[in-house]
Amino acid sequence: MRKNILKIKKLYTTIFILLLLVTGALHAQKTFPFKISEKLTYNTSFGIVTAGTFTMTLEDGGEIMGHPCYCIKTFSRTNPIFDLVYKIRDETESYWDKEQFVVRKFLKRISEGSWKQYRIHYYFPEDTTYYYVTYKKGGQTKKQSTSLVDPQDTYTIIYWVRLQEFVVGDTLHLNISLDGDNHPVKLLVEKKEKLSTIFGEKECYKITPIIPEKSQKKSSIVMDIWVTDDEYKIPVKLVIKIKYGNFTMSLKDAENTGLNANK
Repeated sequence: MRKNILKIKKLYTTIFILLLLVTGALHAQKTFPFKISEKLTYNTSFGIVTAGTFTMTLEDGGEIMGHPCYCIKTFSRTNPIFDLVYKIRDETESYWDKEQFVVRKFLKRISEGSWKQYRIHYYFPEDTTYYYVTYKKGGQTKKQSTSLVDPQDTYTIIYWVRLQEFVVGDTLHLNISLDGDNHPVKLLVEKKEKLSTIFGEKECYKITPIIPEKSQKKSSIVMDIWVTDDEYKIPVKLVIKIKYGNFTMSLKDAENTGLNANK
């Protein structure tokens, strides 16, 4: 009897070990539509006027409070001609949890005309709180706020969308928590369009935000996004709508993506 019990225990132990190995192998085989060192560069236009460039890179962000993170860096700059009207040199860093896909830390260095400011946010999604500090001429302001579940910021949205599986007509739900405000956002997978891109003619999904009326009075928090209809879902076009017109960002160069650009 005792020998039978020992055999059964050994069998269960073997099965458990095999399950762990299979689970680990499946996890190791999981692929993502982006990889570290990806760099996307866009031409930015305001109406028919070329305004500048926008660059977005994906790097290893190390650990934030014990959580391995990606670092999504962006840099917006106006060209010399547009500088004469309104000079912009904005930089952001988003530290995005590699496992839970939520924002852990967000930094923004604002340089727009005479307006200079530095903001830093620390997120604690486990208890839906975050802290943010605003530095500007004359001192700093520290605040605590409550976030929504699974918070995102302005740019982690783009990578979050790339992780999703969807078809035309689907609605994607996510939450943005930034600068003390919370915005539950719906993204409508509106339609497919064929666009001329640096990868050639590509079928692309157009994804449009459906923003609650109370949030529409805020500055732009999300944008129209066009991603390629393939496993990489590369954002080839972004449009930010503001009161006086639209900023359109068209991909002009891409490095370390799964697609090869036509040179």
